[in-house]
Amino acid sequence: MKKNVYMTGYLPLFSIILFSCGFAIHIERLVIEKLKYFGIYQGMLELFQEHVIHLSVGFCLFLLFFMGFAALKLLSDTLTHLSMFFFSRDTEGILLQQGKSGGWFFFGGGMLAIALNHSILLMFLVFAAASLVYFFYFLLKISSSLSTVGIIGMVFMHLFFWAGFLLLVIYTVLRLYNAFVSAIT
Repeated sequence: MKKNVYMTGYLPLFSIILFSCGFAIHIERLVIEKLKYFGIYQGMLELFQEHVIHLSVGFCLFLLFFMGFAALKLLSDTLTHLSMFFFSRDTEGILLQQGKSGGWFFFGGGMLAIALNHSILLMFLVFAAASLVYFFYFLLKISSSLSTVGIIGMVFMHLFFWAGFLLLVIYTVLRLYNAFVSAIT
């Protein structure tokens, strides 16, 4: 039987859906709890049925997480292609195809995130672990075609980009939080 290289093309989409569902389920429970705490939930029940409120909040959160994970996937793919451009001699994209089967790590991580939706910390850890395992799997698959300098360059390019991106997000969130707190007081 001939192996089809497009057979696992659906894995990124399903992985994003699974991770988005896991995070949305957890945050939906927190949002409903806060709505009840502030007394807003009772007023909403006068307008909507309980299951409609839960579904609406859950769906909106799912969409937000879906967009976030899709954006991260886009950034990751772009960074991978850019690093392959700089550090690889492959011009046909054969190396990229060799690492695509690592999508199973994210799919398994997404399934695990659904099972662990009671803890946001565990879901973040599963996502981070799936990302690291996939990256090292990808490096292992393409390492035979890269020089030592190419592998080191690829690792540091990803490391610097994601560290800078994370620091920028943290900085932005802290600035917004400080602006919000100063506006309240």
